[in-house]
Amino acid sequence: MTTPVSNRSQHASGSLRSTSPYLIGAAIGLLNIGAFAAFRKGIGVSGAYESGAALAARKVAPDALHVNDFVKARQHAPKFDWESWLVVGTVLGGMLAAGADRRSRAESPDDTNDPPPRSPLASAAGGALLMYGARMADGCTSGHALSGTAQGAASSWVFTPLMFLAGSLVARARRVSRGDR
Repeated sequence: MTTPVSNRSQHASGSLRSTSPYLIGAAIGLLNIGAFAAFRKGIGVSGAYESGAALAARKVAPDALHVNDFVKARQHAPKFDWESWLVVGTVLGGMLAAGADRRSRAESPDDTNDPPPRSPLASAAGGALLMYGARMADGCTSGHALSGTAQGAASSWVFTPLMFLAGSLVARARRVSRGDR
């Protein structure tokens, strides 16, 4: 019996085009080790988004910052630092990967498993909502999973497996509801 090959795992020429998640995980782990060694802080992006928003607000409405308790509670002034460059690199890397994916899909027009087109504006709005939630929670899921577990935080070691379990259950429920296996 033959099984269909996912369009994400095989290029039109037959070579693999997606990288092993284990390799990506190891690379992120090494990046995190490097961040701890160089900056005494694990990788994370929610703080960089907060700093970017605060820097923009200082330019647009500097007087409004004095009435905002959240901004007043900051111990350090916002700055564009290595975490900000990490965000810039993540966005640019995502754009490059999306462009490469579009080009490879154009090479294989018979692919019927293409996902529906997504609106960049809707994606940006969803990202902004996720970041708002991360800041209200004083951190994000990736911060718990990457930096919190690396520091041995009990809350991160409890949270991370539950996050993966919840994600797996939701993915399975979605596949079942769509009639996929």
